[in-house]
Amino acid sequence: MKQFLLNNLDFLTYYALEIIAAISGTIYLRKTKNEKLRLFVNYLWLIVAVELIGRYSYILQNNYDYEWYINLKNSVFCRNRWLYNLYGFLSIGLLGIFYSNLLTNKNFKILIRSIVIAYSAFSVFFYTFTDAFFYRTIPYDDVLGSIIICLFVVLYFIELIRSDYILVYNKLPSFYISVALLLWYLCATPLFIFDSYFYAINTKFVEFRSSFLLIINIFTYSCYTFGFWYSLKKSKQ
Repeated sequence: MKQFLLNNLDFLTYYALEIIAAISGTIYLRKTKNEKLRLFVNYLWLIVAVELIGRYSYILQNNYDYEWYINLKNSVFCRNRWLYNLYGFLSIGLLGIFYSNLLTNKNFKILIRSIVIAYSAFSVFFYTFTDAFFYRTIPYDDVLGSIIICLFVVLYFIELIRSDYILVYNKLPSFYISVALLLWYLCATPLFIFDSYFYAINTKFVEFRSSFLLIINIFTYSCYTFGFWYSLKKSKQ
């Protein structure tokens, strides 16, 4: 069973769970008209699109005689690094705007917007004046992005605790979203820090990394799906 799950990691996470979560969010939006959740649902669909499009780099590992294929394989687009750099940039912006719209505390909103603007400006500057966009990420981007998103979530929890919504927290999809986001970044970031050990020769680390990512991805997207479903159910009562 364990080997089956590992062998089908891409299908279970990149396709099945992510698509189910995105569809669940879309259904929730149509049923409740909760516009504050629209940006997050769009973020879920962005993940689906990026994961699907990003698979093209695996196709380029083959050898075909088509001229367009050879040109693409010999271009800067031969690796999908540019796509995930774009995703990282957009994810900070989308989640920042999502939490900014979700919160009511003016100081929290200003802080979030300032962070998004600063991160966006730095990213544009870095990728404009270096050749990194197609080859590497912003220095310490995994850690920096995790800190930023965790800060967004912590600000949300602080406001939730101070508000009357704490009495009905289990009916809020934003609560389940925030729990899943916080746990994902807290758990996954240490793995990315040690990515330099991710080589075929380090079989134990490769197996552990794959198993651990599978577990936290299953939890994260299941949490999103459950949050939309349970909140929709409660809204009808």
